[in-house]
Amino acid sequence: MLNEFTHTDADQELLSLIKTGSETAFQQLFQRHWEKLYVAASKKLGDQELAQELVHDLFLDLWRRREELSIQHLPAYLGKALQYRIINKLISKKDKFFFELLENTEESLYKADQALLEKDLTSLIISWAEILPERRRQIFIQYYLHHLTTQEIAENLQISQKTVQNQLSISVQDLRAHFGHLLALLILLDETL
Repeated sequence: MLNEFTHTDADQELLSLIKTGSETAFQQLFQRHWEKLYVAASKKLGDQELAQELVHDLFLDLWRRREELSIQHLPAYLGKALQYRIINKLISKKDKFFFELLENTEESLYKADQALLEKDLTSLIISWAEILPERRRQIFIQYYLHHLTTQEIAENLQISQKTVQNQLSISVQDLRAHFGHLLALLILLDETL
């Protein structure tokens, strides 16, 4: 257990150095986490080259966004970000099994199957929200999961209502861009249940 805390503390220290532009710290962080992420991606995708590409893209994005990111627990962040990238890749590849599953939901004879799929899609959206910038994630969750008004969110976060509305708009645009066809399916499921 002590090792885990030491490892996490070292990650936080490296992240602090990366924010200042330290390429050495970035390389150390990459070496520390690359293999574990690569193995996980390879297992899920069944394609080593694609897994390597996704992990490299993940770290490249981490480097590009280093100044704006606020990461509390790096292994959890990297795991969720990789999961998000894998899902996006499967969607863009139009993985046959994945889309057959989605296209046949209306034919499902069991509402339990539909409820399970709805739960999976909701989990997918929540996973997506976890990699949003901190403030945008807070606003998204309070609005869509806790059903607060934009005014209530503005008061809770001590920001303007217009800022809340803008952040929600950006979130919805991004959500539509990534999961538009899944959201339509989720709405269909909601109407049939």
